[in-house]
Parts: sequence; structure tokens; C-alpha cells
Amino acid sequence: MSLIYLVFKLMAIAAFGAVNIMDNCNSGDTVITVLAFSCFALAEYLLSVLKKSDIAAAVCSCVSAVTAFLMYSDNLIFVLCFAVIFAVDKFGAGKYFRHISAVSVLLILFIFKPPFIDILILFIMLTAFTVTHITAEQLIRCRKQLANSREETVRLNRKVASLEEYSRTAKKSAAIEERRRFSARIHDKLGHSISGSIILLEAAKLNIRTNPDSAEQCITTVTDNLRSGVDDIRQALREERPDSKAIGMSELKEILGEYKAKYGIKTSLEIKGDADRITFQMWNCIKENLIETLTNTLKHSGASEFSLSISVMNKVVRAEFKDNGGGNENFRKGTGLTAIEERTVLADGKCIFLSQPGGFSVVNIFSLKEDNI
Repeated sequence: MSLIYLVFKLMAIAAFGAVNIMDNCNSGDTVITVLAFSCFALAEYLLSVLKKSDIAAAVCSCVSAVTAFLMYSDNLIFVLCFAVIFAVDKFGAGKYFRHISAVSVLLILFIFKPPFIDILILFIMLTAFTVTHITAEQLIRCRKQLANSREETVRLNRKVASLEEYSRTAKKSAAIEERRRFSARIHDKLGHSISGSIILLEAAKLNIRTNPDSAEQCITTVTDNLRSGVDDIRQALREERPDSKAIGMSELKEILGEYKAKYGIKTSLEIKGDADRITFQMWNCIKENLIETLTNTLKHSGASEFSLSISVMNKVVRAEFKDNGGGNENFRKGTGLTAIEERTVLADGKCIFLSQPGGFSVVNIFSLKEDNI
């Protein structure tokens, strides 16, 4: 703001010098006066910016105004008008700056009644100053908004980093807890069985010659115990291992959630029908195609929303990846779309690309075999 005022004051000083020369005033005195007031204006700017002192700058302005009054009493109206305006601006009038300045200038004009040419010059200079003041206010407001936006961005980045760290910690803790629980379950299932089997084998070893019947009975018992233990392990693995539906849905939700958090694009996932009929190969293909379509959306579409809808029907599975960006009917398949199409074909599916003014869609259609129905 101080720099804008400096430019305006220098322009006003130059206009003042031009008016004096047009009035056939002494050119030497005019040049010296212009240089002197330019030095005053520059000194005020340096005091305001470098020293961060509004009081010193205000004193400098008052000194220049007094000097102008002493040197140019004939042009007193210019001195008074600008002295009042700079004083009102310097010592603060807030939102009433223009009101107070306008009333003061009109009062001065009413008292002194200057010639028309002086009024015209004064009006032009005051208009320029008002525009300068409004521009400076807008710049200050924009600067404050920018500073607030930067602070808000830093705060949000820290919050996101904290949430990501918390998410990683939670996942790690959950994985550790899951391994601990599974190991405890295996120990409970097999620990006593294996320990007892070892004892029985030791007993069979001792009785194999002296009491073959007892040894054979021990071996039979050990065999039954180990067979039962293996069955328990298989049962535990079947119970602990998530099905393809749970894995697929979890991965899709994680990808969409991470994309939303990073880029601020709204995402949604909708699954209709019996998702248990979707094979692992289909889930994997949908996941890979989702990653590719999200990348294309970020690069090319400029969308604010992205949705993935999966519909399981009687004989087919339909997956549609859709954004609300600017579609183009004359689009060309690049590397990403070609990769999506090839991946879908390898999964025994078909790929359709739909580009419309309301957005861009990628549709995958997979056939359900009889053993999946």
C-alpha cells in the first residue's frame, strides 16, 4: 500500500510541476520544488516500510505539507485539500475515509471558491487518489485472504498428515493384533494335541518290543490326534481367511477413500446384487481398472465427482467407472484406456467407453459361468 501511495504522490508532484510551468512560473524553482517534494515522498515511504513507523511517516507528511504552505500560499487550496486527505488516511478513518475526505474537500472549495481550472485539476487528482486508495484496500484484503488461505492450507496438510499417520498406526496395530490372535488360536488348537502325541510316541517307543499291542494303540491314538489337528488347522484357515467379496470391497473403498483425501474429488461406491458371485479375477480386474480410471480422471477430465457402481445380474457383472468432467465425443484411446481394455479382455470381459457432455464412463461387463450362479 505504501508503494502505491508513493507512486501516486510522485504523479501528483509531477502534475503540480507541470501546472506551474504552464502558468509560466520560474522553471528552476519548479524543478527544485518537485525534487524536494519527491525526496519528502521517498523519505516517507522508506520510514513507513523500512522502519515500520507510521508516526515518523506522518511527521514527514506534515513537514512536506507545511513546506508547501510556506512556499505556495497562492495554491493554498491544493495544499489544504491534500493535507486533509493524507491526514485522514494516515491517522485512520476506516470505512468512513471517503466520506470524511469528500466532506472536507467540499468544505474547502466552498470557503475558498477557486477558479474552474483549479477545481478541475483538483478533481482529477482527487479521483486518482481515491482510485489508488480503493486499489490499495483491495490489495491489502487480497493479501490477508492469501495469508489466511496459506495458514489454512498448512493446517489442513498437517491434519491430513496426522490422519495418515494415525491410519498407518491403526492398520499396523490391527495387523499385529490379528497375528497375535491367530497364533494364540493355533496354539490352543494344536499345542496340547502335539504335546500329548509326543508323550504317546515316547511310550510306544518303550513298549514296542515288550508290549506291541500297547505301542500300536499309542500310535493309533497319535495318528488320530494329528489328523484331528490338521483338520483343526484347515478349519481355522478357512474361518480366518476373508472371502473374495470382503477383500475386493475393502480394496475398492480404500482406493477411493485415499483418492478423495489426496485430491478433494468426491467419490462413491455402489454395489447391487449378490457380490459373492464375483470371482477373485473379476475383483482384481475391477481394482486395476479403478486405479487407471482415477488416474485418467485426474489428468484429463477436470471432474469434481467420481463414482464406481457394480451390478451383479443374472448372467453378467457390470462395473461402471464414471466422472462428471468434460466429456469429448471425439476422444482417442491412449495408453491408459488401451490397458483397461486389454485387462478386461484377459478377464473374459468386454470394455465400453462412453464420452458425453455430462462426463466420461468406462463400462466393464463380465460373464458369470454356471458354477458361479
